[in-house]
Amino acid sequence: MHKLLVPIENFSGLSLSATYFAIEFAKRNPAKLFFLIFSNFPQEEPGSVAADKMGDLPRKQFEELIQRARAEKINLEIFYSKEDFYEVTSQFSKDHGLTEIIIALPSERDSAYPRLMEQVGQMRKNLESQLIIVKPKEEKIVTAEKVYAGGDPPSAQKPKPYSGKKGS
Repeated sequence: MHKLLVPIENFSGLSLSATYFAIEFAKRNPAKLFFLIFSNFPQEEPGSVAADKMGDLPRKQFEELIQRARAEKINLEIFYSKEDFYEVTSQFSKDHGLTEIIIALPSERDSAYPRLMEQVGQMRKNLESQLIIVKPKEEKIVTAEKVYAGGDPPSAQKPKPYSGKKGS
């Protein structure tokens, strides 16, 4: 059985992507999900009156994903921490014998990407768990001739002068 950790930082959009991925993975594979939430929010159970009063859209989206997962009988647990992300994630991984950690990263064009990749590199060196990286699909740039994934398309070629002959 897979034991997957999904660290959640302040219910960011990236964390929601990792949560969605983990739940979809657990639907298809025998797995236990551990959600480790790093947030200043109070520790309220999803769907509770206090949680509903928070009015925070990403948190509500997270709670909806968790409720759907529970309805589908996915084995999961939620833990909270206000301590250092890297240290707690590392220790939690060791303590629970986790097989995978799911981390979501922004687009390579995002200014936070290099810093986050550095953290991922440190985690790969120091953890026994496998890291699963969830990244957004890169935007596609469509030109008349081709589709380019991410980045800028190659510079346009100069058209050949018209010679009046067919096939040239």
